[in-house]
Amino acid sequence: MVDISIKNKLSQLNSPLNFDGLIEFIELTGFDFKDRELINAIGIATTDCIYLDIGKLRHYIDDFIFFVILHEICHFKRIAKIGKLETIRLLSLDDFNLFHEHILNEEILADRYACSLFYRFNKKIYPYEMTQQLDQPKKKKEYKNIAKRYFGFIQNDEQRYDELIKSFIKN
Repeated sequence: MVDISIKNKLSQLNSPLNFDGLIEFIELTGFDFKDRELINAIGIATTDCIYLDIGKLRHYIDDFIFFVILHEICHFKRIAKIGKLETIRLLSLDDFNLFHEHILNEEILADRYACSLFYRFNKKIYPYEMTQQLDQPKKKKEYKNIAKRYFGFIQNDEQRYDELIKSFIKN
């Protein structure tokens, strides 16, 4: 189920991008999309749903909004494929370098997926410069600071995973 606020926001955009196709794609996934005010995020894919902060997203350009939604869909598909327990295990790796590499690989994959589908929907290339560019050594190194915030928190505990997710949701 897709929150009506998400569909309304996307359908009201006066954009040359194929948001009607994106809305249809979102609905066809069968995934739950929830509009929630998020802390330090504009979108989060969890083991249960995809959270989007439509209030924040409306301040970005249409290309970025489109990209973020596709990026989160990729994360959700990956999580659904491996399951909650494996997701938690991978987010509980006790070697920071392996944990960091896992996170980086997932982010790079989601960016590539989003770029690919962005092109399919719009026949327009999404600029590499607008992605996280995590394949670049400098960006990869900078991302370590983000990964450090979450390293060691989950510890193979479903409840701790749920607590982490809840910490991103304001309402």
